[in-house]
Amino acid sequence: MNKRNRIINWIGFSLSLPENRQSEMFYFDKSQNLFFSIHIVDYFMLDENLEIDESATSSYNKKTENEIVSWIKQIEREDKLIISVPQKGLINDSLKRIEAEKFLEGLSVDIDKTQIWEVEEKISVNIDLTKERTNNENKKWWEIWK
Repeated sequence: MNKRNRIINWIGFSLSLPENRQSEMFYFDKSQNLFFSIHIVDYFMLDENLEIDESATSSYNKKTENEIVSWIKQIEREDKLIISVPQKGLINDSLKRIEAEKFLEGLSVDIDKTQIWEVEEKISVNIDLTKERTNNENKKWWEIWK
């Protein structure tokens, strides 16, 4: 499969997810020409200041952890360089491809310089509940569960 088709399929996967599904969200980072996704459990690694919470551990290596934290911070401050890939609940393959092509064209990127971020196969985030952790009601990311 060529690179363009791989990217179209990746965007198509996001387009196939139901609207507002939050277990995994898909994005494009314009500054890095990179498609990436954030899992909802990634947010559990963070404290109220969007820093790694001392009561949380993950199976990510440090570089990956730092990338995720950086992207989450950019998403939360609505950085214009981070573009959300839509989730529309599309099931028709032809329609997914058409919508994915439109989305990709709208980004105006050079496919040869564009990548899809690959995360480690097995990931886990553990929270030590014996350590004190404050769930501040004002924590923006926490609104997902309200």
